[in-house]
Amino acid sequence: MPVTKGRLITPRRAALAGMTGPALFGGGLVTLTALQYDFLLGIGWQPLGDPSGAWPSGLSLGPHGWIQDLSFALSGSLLAVFAVGLHRGMTGGSRSGPALLFVASVAMALLAFETDPMDRAGPGTLHGSIHDAAFVLFVLALVPAYFLLWRRMREDTRWRGHARYTLATALIASACLVLPGAAYYLFLAAVLAWFEVTAVKLWRTKAPSTRVRA
Repeated sequence: MPVTKGRLITPRRAALAGMTGPALFGGGLVTLTALQYDFLLGIGWQPLGDPSGAWPSGLSLGPHGWIQDLSFALSGSLLAVFAVGLHRGMTGGSRSGPALLFVASVAMALLAFETDPMDRAGPGTLHGSIHDAAFVLFVLALVPAYFLLWRRMREDTRWRGHARYTLATALIASACLVLPGAAYYLFLAAVLAWFEVTAVKLWRTKAPSTRVRA
């Protein structure tokens, strides 16, 4: 990628996007869950028994659902920018980790296609199928991205300390995906926290003195 294009997404700008995206998404989740709590229970949400069955995607079906749709689209887009800037903020190593992180971020944006209600009578809709596929893609891209980023960060002295945190997040996220019930909340919290902390790290880390890369 030419240098002139590379300057559109610098590590500093990407860091800002990475700090804004998780805060926006997390704040939206808390606010909408409080506003639509009774609605969520009405569509079958089990806060402790099976939280992922109707949350957070079910928030899109409520009276303020457009806010959740916008949150998915905007937060995912911001994190895609962050993934590009994170790649440019590290030296050496494989591009696979940032690339998978970018894919996961795009998948998050695609979650803006509303999910289908749990109690629907007929066949699923196209937008519901896109939503379900986007969630699967999000998980399948995000977890391997953490492991690949851990390996790449170990090769950069400026990121070596952060590599251990990235590995810990990868292990926690992997475990939470196979554990039942409230572990789902820990998965989301660990993922959002990693994006936020890593964005702050990117903001504070001096950019590599190399030519801007694609």
